[in-house]
Amino acid sequence: MRKPACVAACLVFLLSLGGLAQPARFEGTWEAATAGKVFLVLKIQAGQRISGTMNVGSISLSDEGELLEASPVEDREAPFFFAKADGDKLEFDYQDQGDNEIMHFELKLTGNGAGELRIVDEHIPRMKPFRLRKK
Repeated sequence: MRKPACVAACLVFLLSLGGLAQPARFEGTWEAATAGKVFLVLKIQAGQRISGTMNVGSISLSDEGELLEASPVEDREAPFFFAKADGDKLEFDYQDQGDNEIMHFELKLTGNGAGELRIVDEHIPRMKPFRLRKK
């Protein structure tokens, strides 16, 4: 009688592993573009820990959180920090060069080579996510 219980426990354990974060799924270069111009580049490396950089042009949002306009990325790439993967989400903090504010971001995978990036911040509660494509 112990054998079926042991097999069942092993199956439950193996199934639970499939739900754990797989940081390699996030690895690569991700871009957000509007009107044919790239305004955000997110580069992610997934090793023993997740690291990377982000480069963002100037953006303008409506009161409803919709992107109104964006300028192309500039040469202001900065590292993100405190990255943590959980299932199909990657959370990290980022501080733009020359800015004192630290923002918390969430990248959610939405398909093969597709994702959405949003700022999780009480200062910008209605911001709509930016669609990202993996290069």
